[in-house]
Amino acid sequence: MTAPELAVWDDAIRLHDRRVYLSVLALGLPPDRAREVTQQTWTRLMEQHAQGKLDQLELPGLAIRQARFYALNEHQRSRTELRVLAAVPEPAAPDPERALASRQELERVLAALATCSPMARKVFRLVYATPNGNAASAAQAVGLSLQRVRQILCETRSHIRKQMEVAP
Repeated sequence: MTAPELAVWDDAIRLHDRRVYLSVLALGLPPDRAREVTQQTWTRLMEQHAQGKLDQLELPGLAIRQARFYALNEHQRSRTELRVLAAVPEPAAPDPERALASRQELERVLAALATCSPMARKVFRLVYATPNGNAASAAQAVGLSLQRVRQILCETRSHIRKQMEVAP
């Protein structure tokens, strides 16, 4: 853009900027965001004019329409963001007391499991600590029948429950 063109734009902005800014404020944008939208509008109009994309320059009407377009897009984006945020629940802050209680309960379960036979511990871990673990895969891994593995699991869970009731 040449110096005379820049001078014309400076004059136009000086003359019409306040009206464009107030039109954006009237749509409910905060002052700082309204100022950004107004500046974005003038920049966009100058770029389009330099590229020869504007047949006529009717100011301030064109600038106000462009600024309102940006402001309405801003409102739409904000509403969409709010809907998305409302749809996704915020993760609750971890409760330290609950985390401690869970940790203590897990320690009691592991202590109860430690009192079981080595085969019971192995079957229990194959089923519950292995991704996609099940009684059939555990039976195959330890070389026992499916019925025996199910029986071991039942006995082990019963033993753990009893130990949990006894423990403080």
